[in-house]
Amino acid sequence: MPRVVMLVNSDYRYDARVQKEAAALGLAGYSVTVFSLTMNVRCEQDAMGVRVLNPTTEKLAWFPYKLSYLRAYRQIIQALLREKADVWHGHDLDMLPFVFIAAKLRGGKIVYDSHELWQGYGWPGRGGRWGLLRRLLWQCWLKLERTLAKHCHLIITVNESCAREMARTLRVRLPLVLRNCIDPAEAAGPAGSLREALELGHSELLVVYTGKLQKGRGLEGLIKAWTGLPAGRHLAIIGRGPLEGGLKNLARSAGLKNVYFLPPVKALELPGFIHGSSLGVVLIEDIDQSKHYSLPNKLLEYIAAGVPVLASQLPEIRRLVDEYQVGAFADPGDSGSIRESLNELLGNVEKLHSLRMNTLKARVDLTWRKEAGLLISEYSKITKDSR
Repeated sequence: MPRVVMLVNSDYRYDARVQKEAAALGLAGYSVTVFSLTMNVRCEQDAMGVRVLNPTTEKLAWFPYKLSYLRAYRQIIQALLREKADVWHGHDLDMLPFVFIAAKLRGGKIVYDSHELWQGYGWPGRGGRWGLLRRLLWQCWLKLERTLAKHCHLIITVNESCAREMARTLRVRLPLVLRNCIDPAEAAGPAGSLREALELGHSELLVVYTGKLQKGRGLEGLIKAWTGLPAGRHLAIIGRGPLEGGLKNLARSAGLKNVYFLPPVKALELPGFIHGSSLGVVLIEDIDQSKHYSLPNKLLEYIAAGVPVLASQLPEIRRLVDEYQVGAFADPGDSGSIRESLNELLGNVEKLHSLRMNTLKARVDLTWRKEAGLLISEYSKITKDSR
């Protein structure tokens, strides 16, 4: 049985992409271990038999300027060297050096799974006395990606635009595209139903946002737009992030009683939880090349839940929304544009119903089952000598 060790700087329980890939490989006969570096429990076994653990006691950072960050680096490398693997699978750029080191010291193939277009990503952190040093270090990270990518046996990314850009900037063959599709969700799972949680009837209009509460998601504009909408419409914001306090204050100061903030829901339970919502919001702002070419998880989660969308007109988002006719568009930086689009959609029952019918058709085609088949096919090529 070929052994796979995945490494991700997120909480596996809330990371849909990593969960789906690990489960698909497990079902295909691979032994899968995931190092989940922000999970707050030491070790657990998920329902698919995937072994999940966090070997660190310290936080990890892109810029290891504290001694505790260096300790985390050491803990990760020591834990990896205790493992045996035929494939070392690193999720995103910050995990790539670790799987490279493990493969060189322990043997095995390297898979680089890039969830972002890092060569077009705005460098982390802005301003302050360490700004120049951060910029220099970020350039080192980008050079490291260009160097290590050439040693990878398989590179994966999230959409066609990112694949083309990665092939060009990293000078590698075209990466495998695995979209973050989700198999259709018909009903609520263990997390229950959003409408039930808010005690809303099925006839009441409910708009939902899911994901991190951070800059670049059009969230401030969404709250401002909500102040001009008729009463009786409800907005649910599901997630955590640095903007949470500010968004709550903005809603409170505007006197909005129908805006609700809820904690994150486990990734694979989310589509069932939001099933039955009237509209989902995907207002990604065009702040850098990585966001420009993004195909957000939330867009595919809404479709899996049968929820039409209000989206920004970025290339990959527009391509999918137009192809399947599952939503409308607004300018994420303009609260007036968002308000106008919300009024048009929520005030037109026939149009909203038509979009919902199109979404139900789209989710039959946009399934993880299809994407998983591509992953297993490529894995079988690089592990044929391990079987």
